Amino acid sequence: MMKALIISLTNSYPAQMATRHLMGSIKRTKSKLEPLTIDATTPMTFQEDLDKIDEIDARNLQWTWPIDPSQDGMDLNTGLYKRHYVTDDMLKVVACMVSHMRCWQMCIDLDETVVILEHDAEFTRKFDFDDLKEDFKGGIIGLNHPKNATRRAKVFHDKVSQTEGLQPVPSVQESHEDPLPQGLAGNSAYVISPAAAKKLLNKTKEVGLWPNDAIMCKQLFPWMQVVFPYYTKVQGLKSTTTK
Repeated sequence: MMKALIISLTNSYPAQMATRHLMGSIKRTKSKLEPLTIDATTPMTFQEDLDKIDEIDARNLQWTWPIDPSQDGMDLNTGLYKRHYVTDDMLKVVACMVSHMRCWQMCIDLDETVVILEHDAEFTRKFDFDDLKEDFKGGIIGLNHPKNATRRAKVFHDKVSQTEGLQPVPSVQESHEDPLPQGLAGNSAYVISPAAAKKLLNKTKEVGLWPNDAIMCKQLFPWMQVVFPYYTKVQGLKSTTTK
């Protein structure tokens, strides 16, 4: 059984109900996963949780993503355009990133490929990693249906759905547009290997702390893969990071 690390807010009733629904979907689809709930980092705990990332010295990492429109612009280090994250509380976005970093660290500590899930994910068909092993070439696989999970979801779906199985992350933006980071169809469900987890954590030493769905982009990690048909979708709950 592959371990599934579920990031969930234990002090939130809606999050707990969503987590139960997620676990029910794992059982209902007979997915070969062993769910383990991870208490999500919060704005109150993000600093102490950063101290627990021992693959790198994360204690002094700085948030380098724009927090308001005046800071938007091209990042000369990466060639990516950084656009502020629309949220009522930026510290929730920081906390979400740290939650994922903790899961990356756990993946490294376990020395196992794992699935990382946010509490609003839901399995729609049986997941068995043995079905993907042969074509698993990179270290990260996005499992999620793009609907309500990423920008330009229809473009994403139209491109991915042309081919069954594992494939590179598709491009959804036009050549004349600002080069925004583009990654998986939301980060609520993905497979990750220990080697990939190490690369992600080491990238934060280079660029600083970004939203997890920005740093996990095809421009920085062109080997990332997605799968079709999808294994998961989002439940459609109110975001815990933008509200």
